[in-house]
Amino acid sequence: MISMDKKQQILHYYRVEGLSLREISRRVLLDRKTVRRIVRGYESALLQDPETGVEDYLSAVPRYQGRARPARVLTEEVTKEIDYWLKESGRRMGSGMRKQCLKKKDIYRELASKGMKIGYSTVCRYIRGKKEGKPSRAKDVYLRIRHEPGEECQFDWGEVKLFIAGKQESLMMAVFAFPFSKGRFAYLFHRQDTLAFMESHRNFFREVNGVPRTMVYDNMRVAAVFDNKEKRPTEALRRLSVFYRFNFRYCNARAGWEKGDVERSVDYVRSRAFTVRVDFGSMEEAQQWLTRTCMLINDEQCSPLTTGKADWMAEELDALQAYPGEFGCFELAECKVDKLSTICFKNNHYSVPEELTGENVTVRIYSEKIAIYDNKHRKVATHRRGYGHREWIIDINYYIATLMKKTAALEYSEAFHQMPESMRVIYNRYFKKDGREFLALVRHVRDNGIAYETVVKAADLLHQRGLKVFTADHFKVAIQAITAGDEPFRDVQKTDEFIEIEAGSEDILAQLENVMGKTPGLRDTNRQ
Repeated sequence: MISMDKKQQILHYYRVEGLSLREISRRVLLDRKTVRRIVRGYESALLQDPETGVEDYLSAVPRYQGRARPARVLTEEVTKEIDYWLKESGRRMGSGMRKQCLKKKDIYRELASKGMKIGYSTVCRYIRGKKEGKPSRAKDVYLRIRHEPGEECQFDWGEVKLFIAGKQESLMMAVFAFPFSKGRFAYLFHRQDTLAFMESHRNFFREVNGVPRTMVYDNMRVAAVFDNKEKRPTEALRRLSVFYRFNFRYCNARAGWEKGDVERSVDYVRSRAFTVRVDFGSMEEAQQWLTRTCMLINDEQCSPLTTGKADWMAEELDALQAYPGEFGCFELAECKVDKLSTICFKNNHYSVPEELTGENVTVRIYSEKIAIYDNKHRKVATHRRGYGHREWIIDINYYIATLMKKTAALEYSEAFHQMPESMRVIYNRYFKKDGREFLALVRHVRDNGIAYETVVKAADLLHQRGLKVFTADHFKVAIQAITAGDEPFRDVQKTDEFIEIEAGSEDILAQLENVMGKTPGLRDTNRQ
């Protein structure tokens, strides 16, 4: 590169001393073509602008034609990975999942997680080259607002489309964002309704164990009611603010920057949690994944802007108001139990104990479940809340007495088909010809609060001992042997109580051997 001093020296020889190009080339030790190019550039600049052309020419940085070199980092493997995620984003855009498309940072994070050593700027240049020709939009300017710890929290909704148990569902994500610490917390619901609004606040206040002094909302229907062009809080927001003792304010219409922290947080949390992964076995699994993602976001320190974030979060949480306790987030309804021993709420049916057929019950409706109470205010049933059309949510435990009388209908009943798959496998393997024994086992499991996983373990235990014919009594003894457990003995624990426990365990195993020995058709394989 030719420096400014060298240019001035060449021009001095040419203008002041009047030397030829050949002589100048000899003195400055440069090629004559280079000297000619500098002199012609000077003359051209002088003609274009006699006042400042020479200064601009002398201060300009020369440009050189670079050679085309093969990319060392942007390999074929890397470009294929980037193209895959760009194609995946296009597919999601066509499926209505526009807000869950991967951004450049998400693609770069995925490349880094797979051990590909590439810079973020290289990824941006490659993607920009793929999207050339798009018109650019004018950039907005924002003002930084000063926030105090524990003073304010912003709330907003965001839509998330996930595959739950193989079925695509549109879910609503309630997001809370602290402007001071940049802490984010999020919760999934099926609907953006009043119950979800109240439960999201209850879950958030419980998780942070405190309450901010002011909550900020936009003009969402669950928080604001317009009465003669005047905004007033909904009954749900008023109840929440009175119970948790917080103030609230609304943003102006179409002024999302007034709560820009949560506006960006909704998009950021959604991209971090539900871009790389969109398939889950259940709603609970998706919520657990979202909670873990928020914890990672709140703990990470990946840039100078997030350095010390843990200290900010601690300061934020310490400054919150005291947590007053649980808030009842439910609606009440009165329903009558029909002849199918179910209640109907919003076109969906939920089973209740069969002895309540024809009676009126009280129903507590939550955002994700319903609880049913009899006329003595005793809880008699709990179900997940159905959001489909004409769903039947049936529990076989409420129909055992009826099925005992109609065992032929067991395999065809909706109650049987909604049992866990593990229990249906046990029926098909061991009780196919004796539904009454299977129902006796189900009743024993229900009355004693035994987990279905324990029944599966009992089946494995009986199968290992060579049992051929299974009855409910076999399972009862095996379950008792599993749930009793073995109490470890130490020298300091050789008491009468521990000796009695050990003797009881041995007695259970003896009962198991005795019951198995009395099974019809069972032969002792050890004697053969």
